[in-house]
Amino acid sequence: MGLALGLCLVSGATTVLMVSVPEPPTDPAETSATGPVGDGVPGSSDDQRTQQSAESTDASPAPGKGSTDGEEPPVLLRSVEEEVDSADGDLVVMEGESEVMGEGPLTTFAVEVEKGLPGESEDFVAAVEKILGDPRSWRADDERSMQRVDGDDADIRVLLAAPDTVDRLCAPLNTNGYVSCANGNRAVINQNRWVSGVPHFEDDLKTYRIYLINHEVGHTLGRGHVNCPGEGELAPVMQQQTLDLQGCERNGWVHPENAPED
Repeated sequence: MGLALGLCLVSGATTVLMVSVPEPPTDPAETSATGPVGDGVPGSSDDQRTQQSAESTDASPAPGKGSTDGEEPPVLLRSVEEEVDSADGDLVVMEGESEVMGEGPLTTFAVEVEKGLPGESEDFVAAVEKILGDPRSWRADDERSMQRVDGDDADIRVLLAAPDTVDRLCAPLNTNGYVSCANGNRAVINQNRWVSGVPHFEDDLKTYRIYLINHEVGHTLGRGHVNCPGEGELAPVMQQQTLDLQGCERNGWVHPENAPED
């Protein structure tokens, strides 16, 4: 058995404690990550949280944070909150289902959130659903359809967790309190990267969030890392953009050439 450890709006939002996660069915062309896969750790072996917290303190507020105009931020910029080291450790599955998005064989995904994180769990759910349901994501070109579900048998599970929990769920991979990972059918998203992004995305938190979800979900679909194809080109979504753009332009989409749905 592989590791099963614990990046549409929710209606009647109640949550259910996730107890265990069975492995998804495998496909000859696409299999989930057989072990933890991440973006590595930048710089040194020191824990990156202290450095990142200092940078966040000195920087201007991230988009969507501290807004005084009375308007709700767009879905992909909601719940921009403070960074944390840890939360409650309890993982919950967000209840509710979406419509089937796209054509082709169905891939289901569930969204899990660790209790005790700042921000609204529903905001994370809505963002994940918007990203994975977009024609520029993994459902493009009728390759597959996507649907959010809340059962234990979902093909993919997208989890938002505090750095300490990410480190535990991604072990033996060293995420060092900083990066996210994929482990089996789990895309494990670091809360601090979700709320702060990385410096070289130059406050483009929207693009970084899109990248973070599509990149880690790509690993659950069996996709490995690639390099920048050339100076000034759009970075492939499976490039390790959390660490370095390698001369490419930041990009979060699998198929950026496709048109978004209205």
